[in-house]
Amino acid sequence: MDVKRLSAGPRHHFFGYYGINPWDSTTRYHLALETDFHTHRPLPEDVATIGLIHRDTHKFIPHAKTSAFNLQQGSMMHWINGGAGAEFTFNSWENRTLVSRTMNPTTGTVRTIQGAIAAVSPTAPLAIGLNYGRMAHCRAVVGYATHSKSTDVEEQPEDDGLYQLNLQNGSSKLVLSIVDVIRASGDKQVVGKRTWFNHVLFNTDGTRLLFFCRVRHETGFYTSLWTVNPDGSDLEMQIPFGYRVSHFDWRTPTRVLVSSDILGEMGFVEFTDGLRDFTPLGRGVLPSDGHASFSPDREWLLCDTYPRGTERLAQLMVYNIAENRKIVLGEFHHEEQFVGDIRCDLHPRWALDGKTITFDSVHEGSRQIYLVELPSSIK
Repeated sequence: MDVKRLSAGPRHHFFGYYGINPWDSTTRYHLALETDFHTHRPLPEDVATIGLIHRDTHKFIPHAKTSAFNLQQGSMMHWINGGAGAEFTFNSWENRTLVSRTMNPTTGTVRTIQGAIAAVSPTAPLAIGLNYGRMAHCRAVVGYATHSKSTDVEEQPEDDGLYQLNLQNGSSKLVLSIVDVIRASGDKQVVGKRTWFNHVLFNTDGTRLLFFCRVRHETGFYTSLWTVNPDGSDLEMQIPFGYRVSHFDWRTPTRVLVSSDILGEMGFVEFTDGLRDFTPLGRGVLPSDGHASFSPDREWLLCDTYPRGTERLAQLMVYNIAENRKIVLGEFHHEEQFVGDIRCDLHPRWALDGKTITFDSVHEGSRQIYLVELPSSIK
């Protein structure tokens, strides 16, 4: 498979998380962060440049700067239409408070949203926000560097959790608190422990959300999986604390894919929101875990692995769901130093055309964005 480097050195370039479309409507410009470092966790004084990479020239076009980012998830950038034409968003700090900025790359117009965006609705000018400053003290690899102290973080607050962000007027309101979810879990073992939400995702018609609730314990954290309406109503626990739960995506407005050991062995399962009718998917073909997302036509699954074996090769693949068939797109060596907070997961992402895939990698020594165009024989 022909893999091309989309970004160019000597600086480092990455997008961050999986399952988010990084391309503009023409599939010509790809959102990216640019940094002059990539081997330490960002510090409060570290700054990344927000910009667009031209698909043909590979030129990085700078537009803004931010210190609200990490190496794993970037700045959670999204393309939106909040009523002001084609804009993209990125998270930022404003007087030690997290906000997000929307920018029109054609006019240069910038607006401010009163919260840090985690997920954007596919059908309405709404987003869901998270407190990434809190996460710096809960799980730093997905948090934003902050001057606040860990001792200032309340373990299970009533005034922090999921925020509904209005992308038109920039307003924010708390719709679900951390303590609400802990109470709803009914699990006494997690009461009073440091808790955070992460990995929020709208379903395909914007009517429901998936998210993790995670709780620190002595050697790691417990995870539970929840669904809820965007206004915070109809909260349901889909997988309780005590199971391993990892990456997920929505296949339909009601069907969910998640990697979990809910059936005993770690692997991908599908279930219906509210029914918890877990059925395995791709056992023996797909890896037990990976950053999996459905193609725009929902017929294929894009997935990766963490670096494996003595060669530390991260594998990139697509999987035909109907045929239970995997096609390996490439394997990429990651040096031993790229672990923990500075690891570089491939985090593969579909373009809306269903033919173009991009991913982040360090297999050439620097952190860059790579592109694969699927041949017609696959798609």
